[in-house]
Amino acid sequence: MLIDWIGFPTETERLSKTTTVTFLVQFFNTAFLLLLVGANLSEQPITFWMSGQFSDFNSMWFRSIGNTLIGTMWFNAWFPILESLMYFGIRLLFRILDRGCSCDKYKTKKTSI
Repeated sequence: MLIDWIGFPTETERLSKTTTVTFLVQFFNTAFLLLLVGANLSEQPITFWMSGQFSDFNSMWFRSIGNTLIGTMWFNAWFPILESLMYFGIRLLFRILDRGCSCDKYKTKKTSI
């Protein structure tokens, strides 16, 4: 929504910025906030008033937080591909509707380019 509000001259640039912003927001939400909230910083000089349940990276940490991080990495790996396929499918659908579901690729309802 923010990317659409900014407005970019080309669809490729908009898609690139959407992918970058999605990655940054997910990185902040999972890699930074999730680690900070779950961390037990009671033995550190700066505690930020946080006393989470994990004082180290152990098997319990990987069971609760590791799965979320892996899911985010999978999403970040596949989202650009899925988004490109979705945009291609939407453009193809509009072309088919413009042709009136005809197989003739030169038939169109548009009067100009």
